[in-house]
Amino acid sequence: MKKHIFGIALLSTALLAACSLDENPKSKFSEEEAFNNATLTYVNSVANVYSAIGDGLYGGTDNVQTLEEFISDASMLPGRQGDWVDGGKWQNMFLHNFESSVDVYATVWNHLFKIIGLCNSSIDKLTPMLTAHPDYKTYIAELRALRAVYYYYAMDFYAQVPIVKSSQQSTNDVKQSNRSDVFKFVTSELDATLPELGTGHCQNTGEYYGRVTKAVAYMCLAKCAINAPVFTIDNTSVDSYKMFVGDDMSKEAKASETLGEAVSAKGKTIMITVDGKERNCWETVKYCVDQLQALGYSLQPKYADNFIKANETSVENIFVRPNDDKTYKITDNNLVRSLHYNHASAIGYTGWNGACASVRAMKVNGYGTANEDPRLRINYWCDRDFEKEQNTGTLGDGATTKPLEYEPLAAKVDFDNSADPHDVKCAGARFKKYEYDGTASSIGQNNNDLVVWRYGDALLLKAEAEYRLGDKAGALALVNEIRKRVNATPRMTLTLNDLLDERMIELAWEGTRRQDQIRFCTFTEPTLDRYPGVVHSSLSGDYNDDKSGYTCVYPIPYSVLNLNKNLKQNPGYMK
Repeated sequence: MKKHIFGIALLSTALLAACSLDENPKSKFSEEEAFNNATLTYVNSVANVYSAIGDGLYGGTDNVQTLEEFISDASMLPGRQGDWVDGGKWQNMFLHNFESSVDVYATVWNHLFKIIGLCNSSIDKLTPMLTAHPDYKTYIAELRALRAVYYYYAMDFYAQVPIVKSSQQSTNDVKQSNRSDVFKFVTSELDATLPELGTGHCQNTGEYYGRVTKAVAYMCLAKCAINAPVFTIDNTSVDSYKMFVGDDMSKEAKASETLGEAVSAKGKTIMITVDGKERNCWETVKYCVDQLQALGYSLQPKYADNFIKANETSVENIFVRPNDDKTYKITDNNLVRSLHYNHASAIGYTGWNGACASVRAMKVNGYGTANEDPRLRINYWCDRDFEKEQNTGTLGDGATTKPLEYEPLAAKVDFDNSADPHDVKCAGARFKKYEYDGTASSIGQNNNDLVVWRYGDALLLKAEAEYRLGDKAGALALVNEIRKRVNATPRMTLTLNDLLDERMIELAWEGTRRQDQIRFCTFTEPTLDRYPGVVHSSLSGDYNDDKSGYTCVYPIPYSVLNLNKNLKQNPGYMK
């Protein structure tokens, strides 16, 4: 009997009255009963795949968002004298010591290929039914598009991944594909499925709630296109990504116009076909964003409303993970992982006093200056914001008699025993972006749907594409459209570094920063927070001052390499 590593059981144990993503089984029934009408077929071939996503994209402790945010220059988990050291895990991530033995890389790999495997199983189940049920073609298209989205993430993180399109493929037949081939697979699958995908909005409750729609596919295509100069490199040597290694050693990590010109020029040579027309990658970004606008997406008038408890009415959110404390129950640990213990308890919540913003993020946001960006205090708890907004009064920090006061400019990789206990516990601005939900019955299972992609991001992608094509005036107008929404002072001029800064401010905590830094050639540059010789835990290594660019790709987990000897480790990492 053949071993199959992607053949995951299909049959759902939920007999539901509608196409819900509810994971709770209602009753058991036979496979024949599971597919005896269109509604049940959808529930047991498509909806069950969505149910399996859980917090694997956003919200959990080790997920896609974690691998995009906590290795960037924006977010960190300091070692607070014993708290959050975790064997050096978080500091090694932030300091770019990526080793394939670390559990988070394996957890994310396993999640990505679990969903890919479920998609394959459902596609294999539905395909023989097409003769009798040609309408099931739309179900298969949706599964192919969802699979493509997950391959987009696998390609982003691990580069050379196996393209597996059937649950019947033998382990012995599974081999790595070049990154450029995975890129072609993802973009061609998204393009091929566009005609069959629904035009409804994923963020609105109803038929398409939480599902992959045309808009989700166009946004994924835009994400592929904007990163095409990175995603089309076939990673065969340790310096394959040398062109993305920055040259700013001043700890400012500013994007270089010279390096940016090389990336822009390369993007003009990469062609992508969408809706029957071939365009270069920057023109593809523009086209896809225009399609999003044609589908009815625009900026939500109030920035913060994209993240409130009832954000299902947003006109901006494109791809969301439905979340509440009754039906979908995705555990979002971002707030609980970040808030100080006493701050959290004062509002009836739980806090783990960990994650915070970097000092660099605060500098870019203009913290403590006359030019502080209006989005700063929407995205972060700073100073004593909690007193004003939560009316909790003064709180002791549990370590000294000083009042609790967050210190945005005091964040460090690690605090030694000589540090002031108040600084240890209160250093760093904290996660705030999503409205606190005091009505939730379970900690972390809030009623805010989790935003994966939104139109504000898309507009900034279009601005970047315009800039790389030479239309700086058009790019500036789009950036100022974003800034006008929050009453930020308009920019009078625009550079690549301004675009990168704008993305950091607008998209704080949203899982875009690693990609952005790689594309703008700042990912390998030292910052105020991390540099060779920075104080760190004895359980972690020093900052990895990567001069070749190999850290632009994560290592393939040892557990995966041990399972399949056909797979090879990415260059730069231990075998």
